[in-house]
Amino acid sequence: MHSIPYLTQRRKIYFFRRRVPRLSTGLSPVMVSLGTTDRRSAYRLCMQLTARMDQMLDEKTHIFLPDADVAAFFKAELRRCVDELRRTRVIEHMDGSLTAERVSRHRLEAFVLRSLNEDGLRDQMPDERISQLSEEDREEAANIQHEMFKKFISPAFNNALQRRAVPDERVSNLSEFEKLQLRWKTVEANMAAHHALQNVPLHASEDACRSAEQILTTMMSIEPEDRKPNPSTEQRNLPSDPGITSHPLSPITPTSTTKLLTPGVDAIKGPINAEAIYRQRDQALAQPEDETFDGDAHDVVVEQVYGEDLFGTAVRLCRRQSSRDGTKDQKLKSVSLFIYVTGVQFVTDIRTHHLEAFARALQNHLPKHYWKSAQHKRMTFKELMTLHRSSPDITVGLGSGTIERHLTTIKSITSYASREGNGVPFDVPISEMVPADNRTDAEKRSVFTYDDIRQVFAHPLWTGSKSRSRRHTSGDMVIKDHHFWINLILAHTGARRSEIAGLLVSDVLEEDGINHFYIRPNFLRGLKKPHCKRRIPLHPELISQGFLDFVAASASKKEIVLFPAAIPAKIRETCLDQHTPPPPYNDKFGDGLDHVWRECLVRSLKGNPEKYSLHSLRHYVNEAFAESRSSDGITKLVSAEDRRDIMGHNPIDVNERTYRRDERPLAPLYEIIKLLPNLLGD
Repeated sequence: MHSIPYLTQRRKIYFFRRRVPRLSTGLSPVMVSLGTTDRRSAYRLCMQLTARMDQMLDEKTHIFLPDADVAAFFKAELRRCVDELRRTRVIEHMDGSLTAERVSRHRLEAFVLRSLNEDGLRDQMPDERISQLSEEDREEAANIQHEMFKKFISPAFNNALQRRAVPDERVSNLSEFEKLQLRWKTVEANMAAHHALQNVPLHASEDACRSAEQILTTMMSIEPEDRKPNPSTEQRNLPSDPGITSHPLSPITPTSTTKLLTPGVDAIKGPINAEAIYRQRDQALAQPEDETFDGDAHDVVVEQVYGEDLFGTAVRLCRRQSSRDGTKDQKLKSVSLFIYVTGVQFVTDIRTHHLEAFARALQNHLPKHYWKSAQHKRMTFKELMTLHRSSPDITVGLGSGTIERHLTTIKSITSYASREGNGVPFDVPISEMVPADNRTDAEKRSVFTYDDIRQVFAHPLWTGSKSRSRRHTSGDMVIKDHHFWINLILAHTGARRSEIAGLLVSDVLEEDGINHFYIRPNFLRGLKKPHCKRRIPLHPELISQGFLDFVAASASKKEIVLFPAAIPAKIRETCLDQHTPPPPYNDKFGDGLDHVWRECLVRSLKGNPEKYSLHSLRHYVNEAFAESRSSDGITKLVSAEDRRDIMGHNPIDVNERTYRRDERPLAPLYEIIKLLPNLLGD
């Protein structure tokens, strides 16, 4: 607090007190005439007045905050305490953790809180109070009192309640007494909440709040909620000077125990099965976009309230992140499984034990293939587990990576929900919930050896089959269609499947005598990342097998898409419409190749014991470049930079990203591509 002499235009010096404690709402700064024009005398008088005012304030330290502020803060704290305590008790009832010891502790906590309120905030309980307990309860009660005392006086606890009472920018303006007063009222609210829940059933949350309010009303004579406090004399007689402002405590609106749903979304009331979950998901996807401000000052939205439901939150998260369709589907699948396994439909209801149960269920109980039939979609998770226990041939349990992805999705949703005001009161610890995977990153994806990949491309699909319908039986017919070319191109470029399956005829180009693929976004499919745009020279074996003739034949037919049969059937019509907006990256583009490819692996490699996949071709090319050596066996033939250019990997620094041409020179890349061995001949 500061006081200064203030010289007016009329040459009178006034005493001006910059700030005084708010003893009532609306009290203004103090300015009185000092009756002198001498500055030295004015400073002396200021010092005397300041000392006298401080003495007066010290004598009045037990003056309470305005009744209106007290009532608003108390009732909001009371509602918050009842809600938090009730949630904890409900969880104990539901998850089986409510033991006799916990029931005893709840009773003692209520006893200790009453002691703290009636006997004062102290570390040790008075002897006359503790003598009211039985011998076996006294030690535990003393420990509880010590824990609560440390909690109530801790800086973290006090800072949190001060932020709840006033806006952040005004917390520093609270006097020490006001801070003590806020803490004391919070302690009283805790006591009222504990005693209310001792006497009211857990499902009757509103009754618990009314009971707690009645306890507090009896103790503190707070007016009922339906009666508005009359303005105090100071409030009615506020100065009209616009330069003088008051700083009352901001009232806090009590939170509601009713769950808020996204507009258009209904909570699942009956059995939680796939059909009910899909219905709720579709409702969330149909939620309206946030309205754009229309420019009218009357339509400004200050407080935006969002639904607490998981699906609605997940859809809004995907919209904010502009997630690709594949990513959005994965997020919504994670939410679907979480609701299916735990039954929790609201972000604010998620607790650590739900996540732990979710991780265990995915690892030990969920079949690898679920919801494949109409019958399964009508089953609850418990019914599905019962069904598969009677079928020992069903494979159960997801991989560690998949479980981690699902948990990470739920964590990202809870994190985003906190920005909407619907966060969970804990940090989501997923690292300890993911099942241990002792494999290295390299071991998680099999990489073709040269002998194995040669054996695969010796399959009849590339060397000659019986007919188009009998591609896996040896014969004299070599059908050079999308199955033949795409897999062979992947083995000679290291590109991603969607990048090759989505090529246009115009993406096969020639420059300075070097034929090459131009991997770039088009109306069929996007790219995974911007740096994936690149040029890859054609391997000589592709040319010798007639790939350029295949491209020329497509061009002569005026075809635009190089491999139209590789477009997934369900999106083929949409993809072929060149007037539609460019689609996002879809890693499933070209997945129609999978069935034939897997059959080739199983037949060529006697069951495919190494678990090779189509993506193993990309790993094979990358390793071939990384391990290429000169005749001395040491010097690398392919630099890491060139390898990233061909593979479409992210540049490692600003030099690679910025200080190079967008289109890399083809000649050195062609020399690197030629290092890959032929797979169909010598």
